[in-house]
Amino acid sequence: MLDTIWQDFRYAIRALRSSPGFAAVAILSLALGIGADTALFSLFDAVALKSLRVSRPEELLQVTIATPQFFTNPIWEQIRDRQDVFARIFGYGRWRFNLARGGEARYVNGEFVSGRYFDTLGVRAARGRTLTQADDWRGFAGAAALSHRFWQRAHGGRDDVLGKTISIDNRPIEIVAVAEPQFTGIDVGATVDVLVPVCAEKIIHAQTGGLDVNAVPGSINNLWAWLRIIGRRKPGVPASQVTRA
Repeated sequence: MLDTIWQDFRYAIRALRSSPGFAAVAILSLALGIGADTALFSLFDAVALKSLRVSRPEELLQVTIATPQFFTNPIWEQIRDRQDVFARIFGYGRWRFNLARGGEARYVNGEFVSGRYFDTLGVRAARGRTLTQADDWRGFAGAAALSHRFWQRAHGGRDDVLGKTISIDNRPIEIVAVAEPQFTGIDVGATVDVLVPVCAEKIIHAQTGGLDVNAVPGSINNLWAWLRIIGRRKPGVPASQVTRA
């Protein structure tokens, strides 16, 4: 294999030497493309988080390591337990939930969220209570929070929705909250309908073993990196210090 790689490398060098103009354009294009992607990503991050309809969005920062922006659940838990620059921090992953109890599928926009999701964002409940850390522990079946818009659309705004169950991929989850009206989700341009704790993922996907079935502790470069991480920096801690942490 090493001999084949070396032969391919020498062939590429000879090809580039024979066409120096093409080589220069190709290298310049790659450099500009990579630089532009990095700059646009950083700009989108800043603009997106500051435009969220949550409490003090300017204090929110997305956690990334180099270019990856998704993490496995084990890596998220390590970051959660060892970081010291955020006052509060949460992980979340978007998913399409099937709410049908049989027959034709009925998909909605869902999110798996860690226990401090609502607390970190400063989002309150219009009905019931928000999800907390008490709802997000391994082995717990979880609870569900509905967006205000989905509550109005799918349940007619009825107060008796609290305490009832919602079927998520054929798993019954108790509804404990309806979020306040202005909250539409954490991703700009996308809305969320139903939110459940991260711990419920293994129960909902029990037949396939869950999204972390192939996760490798200490690694973020694997197929099952599915959680994004957002933190609210501590008072008095500038964003530049958090970036260097």
